[in-house]
Amino acid sequence: MAEIMVPAQITSLTTLDPGEVRIIELALPKQWEVEGIEYPVYDTMRPGTAFLTKPWGTRTEKRRRRMYTRSNANVDSEHCLETIINFTHTERSDTSAWWQTDECVEWQQSAQPLDVKVEWNQDRTALQIYENSQQCHATNLRLEPDGEWESMKFLALAFSTGITPFLSYLRYMKHRNFGRSDTLSGSFLRLIVSVRSPQQLMAHDELLSLERLFPDNFQYHPVLTRNWPQDWPYTQGRIMQEKQTGMDGRAIDLSPLLAVVPDIQQYHVRFCGNKAARDQLQEGFQQYSLEPRSIRAEVW
Repeated sequence: MAEIMVPAQITSLTTLDPGEVRIIELALPKQWEVEGIEYPVYDTMRPGTAFLTKPWGTRTEKRRRRMYTRSNANVDSEHCLETIINFTHTERSDTSAWWQTDECVEWQQSAQPLDVKVEWNQDRTALQIYENSQQCHATNLRLEPDGEWESMKFLALAFSTGITPFLSYLRYMKHRNFGRSDTLSGSFLRLIVSVRSPQQLMAHDELLSLERLFPDNFQYHPVLTRNWPQDWPYTQGRIMQEKQTGMDGRAIDLSPLLAVVPDIQQYHVRFCGNKAARDQLQEGFQQYSLEPRSIRAEVW
């Protein structure tokens, strides 16, 4: 079956840290023609999932297929896909570097489209935005089904742009009043996000406002690891630390994390960040004999 791609326009580029971090918005058409017939394009993406698009590669000088986790939610941003992209600085870095360039800005200004993958709905009466995961499992961050997440207590641990899926969670949860009702207290999510410096904080004011609006359902704890204001009220330095214990051994110091979340075993832990940090977290849980209610992690 032939793959179906639709053209998306870069409608917004917001630079948080020049050359390092940008927020991207892509607008998709609401209808698309296939074999002479026009079909509606539905936005049914679940919070925590990723879409597929084809940005330019600075190293390979061609379009590349890449998955990007969505940071907004279809309940209030239908057909507008937001994501946050950082420059990975790896030797084979390609598209992550391109997103930070002036050329990317030129694509936006000239309305140069990027292809986004869509697929048929179940009865082939419409198209829907393709998403990378259809079921929750240990290595993805798709939000649990409605009727389930509303009674769960989450710890979301994000490193740098790992905040992306959790922004989608929170925007969806806010729209649904965090699952609160006359008889139910709703879900609770504690977000810990770790970045190097203040300019890399993403949606910082929005998250502070959300915490004020829903103090019983959401708590926000930003961590700065390299530079911070003199009066910074949150964690300074790494939330987890690795210490060598001889030639081959290492110990993971979870004390900064446990100072913020002393009852971590009562949470469903959700992690998004680099593989090394994920491994440190899991090893630290083992060394401290800690067992959260569940743990799911997505890494790059």
